[in-house]
Amino acid sequence: MSRTAESTIKGFLYQFQKTIKAILESSYEDTVTVEGIVEDVDVSHTDGSTTAIQCKYHESVEVFSTSLIYKPLLQMAANYSSNPEANIIYRLFIHVKNQANTTRNITKTELNSALGSTNLKLQPTINRISEDFDKDDFLTKLTLEFGESIDDLSISIKGLLAEIEIQNSDVENILYPNSINHIARVSCGDTPESREITRQDFENLLSTSNSTAISKWTLALNTKKQLLTSKRKQLSQYLSLNSRERYFYLSKDQLTDFNEGIVVFISNYLAKYHTKALHLKTPTFVFDCELDVLLDIQSRLFRKNIKACTGYVGTKFEVQEFFREPISRNSRSLVNEREFQIRILSYMDQPDAVNHRKCDDLFFVCQNKPNQIDCTDIETSEIGVPNFSELEFVLTIRNEYE
Repeated sequence: MSRTAESTIKGFLYQFQKTIKAILESSYEDTVTVEGIVEDVDVSHTDGSTTAIQCKYHESVEVFSTSLIYKPLLQMAANYSSNPEANIIYRLFIHVKNQANTTRNITKTELNSALGSTNLKLQPTINRISEDFDKDDFLTKLTLEFGESIDDLSISIKGLLAEIEIQNSDVENILYPNSINHIARVSCGDTPESREITRQDFENLLSTSNSTAISKWTLALNTKKQLLTSKRKQLSQYLSLNSRERYFYLSKDQLTDFNEGIVVFISNYLAKYHTKALHLKTPTFVFDCELDVLLDIQSRLFRKNIKACTGYVGTKFEVQEFFREPISRNSRSLVNEREFQIRILSYMDQPDAVNHRKCDDLFFVCQNKPNQIDCTDIETSEIGVPNFSELEFVLTIRNEYE
C-alpha cells in the first residue's frame, strides 16, 4: 500500500473513531449524523442545538501551522455565513505529531489569514462567505481542539465500549472492530437520514454482534493478525462439521488476486473440506462476474481435474440442473469419484438462483453483500479480506498468511 493510500485510510479511520466517541459520549436523546449536513459529524441535541465536528489527522506533520486548518475553517465559516442565526457550535479537531492535547479559540488573525489565502482550491469556498459576516460571533462558536493520536483514541474508545453493559462482551475482537465497520457503512448512506444513529441504536447493534468484523477498515488497524485469528477461531466451529451445505459469494473486485488465484483456492478448499465420504454436501461458489468469466473458470478447473456444474443445458440455465446432486461412487473413507465436485454460478447472469435453495453457511468475501440474497435462517459470515492468502488463513486451509 502506498503512503498516500495508507494516509487516506488512516484519515477515515480517525474520523470513524471520533464519530464513535461522539456517539458514546452523547445522551440517549441526541442524534448523531455521520458525514453530516454541516460537518464530518453532526450531533443534534434535544434543545435544538447542533455540535458540528470536523476531523483532521496529520500523523507525519511535526509542527502545527494555521494553513493546516484553512480548508475546514473556511468550510465552517461558509456554513455560518449562510446560517448566522442557526444554533450551531463548531468544533475543529486536529491531530499533529508533536502538539500537546489542548483546546483553544481561533484568533481573528488566523481567520483573516485563511480568508486571504491565494490557494486556488480554496477560492470557491472563500467566495461563498459573505464579506460582512460577523467574524466575532462566529469565533465565539468555534473551538480548536488538538487531539490524541489514532492509537490513543482507540484506547479511549475501547474504555468507553467496556462500560456498555453487554454480557460476555469482547471489546478487542468484537465490539471495537464492529463499531468501526458499522460507522463505515453508515457513512455511505445516500441521505442524511440514512446516516443518522443514536447511542441506543448503536449499543443495541453491538449487543447483537457475535463475530469479528473483517473489512478493509478493520484490517487497516494495527491488530490485523489478531482479528484474522479471532475470525478463524469463530468459523472453525462451522467448518469442522462434515455435513454442511456451504455457499461462497466472492467479489472479483474485492480480491486483488482473483483471476490468478481462484482456481488454486477452490482446489485447496476441496482438498481440505470435500475429500471424505462424509463430506456429502456439494459446495457452491458464486462470483460477481460475467458468464464468459465463469465458463473460463470452469475450463481452468477441468484442467485441474475438478468438474464444476454450472446449471447450463446447452445455452439455457436450468436451476434444477444446477442444484441436482452429483452421482458418486464411494469407498469407506475417501471419495473415489464424483460426477462433479462443486457448483459455480455467475451472480450477474443468474442473481435469483442463490435464493432457490437454502444453505447452512453463507460466506461473503466482499465489502458489501448484495441485499437481494436472502440470508434468513442461514449462518452468514462476512470476510472482507483482500486476497486468497488471508482468506485461506481465516478458513483454516493454511496456517500462515503472507
